[in-house]
Amino acid sequence: MPGDSSHKEPGLKSLSGDVKRYIEKRLELFTLTVSEHVSFILADSMQKLIGILLLACGFLIAWFGLSYYLSDLVGSYSLGFLISSLPLLIGGFIFLKLKPKSVTRMIQAGIIQEVMLSFENLEKKQQERRDRKEMEQEEENRE
Repeated sequence: MPGDSSHKEPGLKSLSGDVKRYIEKRLELFTLTVSEHVSFILADSMQKLIGILLLACGFLIAWFGLSYYLSDLVGSYSLGFLISSLPLLIGGFIFLKLKPKSVTRMIQAGIIQEVMLSFENLEKKQQERRDRKEMEQEEENRE
């Protein structure tokens, strides 16, 4: 019997080592997956931020043009700029003081939807990679 127990111990050690390696690999895979999600979201956010900044610069230049045009129409620079700034002041007041919940919900829903879509797309890509690897392994086994 002592021979049997010594024979089983290397198998158990091997199994525990395999389980430990499996857990480590799963943690590494999870870390890589989360990193890929975060990097995708950051890259997408940076692209949108740059687009928004470019649009804001164009909007600002157009607003100055409108202000100068209104100034010429009314004959006073200060009155023209005041008239053109009223929509911005009113809009800013609405967003800061009244805090419309519908806009907040809409923005939150858009963010959640975008994050969920990015996770779904990543899962699809990972499944496609797994399928390709399985097909390659099957082809190698056939040869």
